[in-house]
Amino acid sequence: MTGPIAERSITLTRPSGIQESIRVRVWAPEYRPAVLCWEADVEVTGAGDTDKSHGAGIDAFQALYGALYLIPTMLSRYEAAGRLSWLEEEWIGFPAIDISVP
Repeated sequence: MTGPIAERSITLTRPSGIQESIRVRVWAPEYRPAVLCWEADVEVTGAGDTDKSHGAGIDAFQALYGALYLIPTMLSRYEAAGRLSWLEEEWIGFPAIDISVP
């Protein structure tokens, strides 16, 4: 696996005022013959924790879309620990994605 294609650092501000960096990274989709599909890895690291997962799909677009879809859920684990922000704004730049069929 090569390096990530996208990376963002967001800030976790704990109730005590201590700030910690949370890093979100996404890798380019790769075809994985062992599972006969495309997968795009995603990782959220920070505050003493690492969560890794991947989006999967029948093509690279579906795998990448799936990886982006996972990010808000992966970040939700930090909600109890404090406030997340990006560029000193409340919005962290990862909107919920609707993957339902129109």
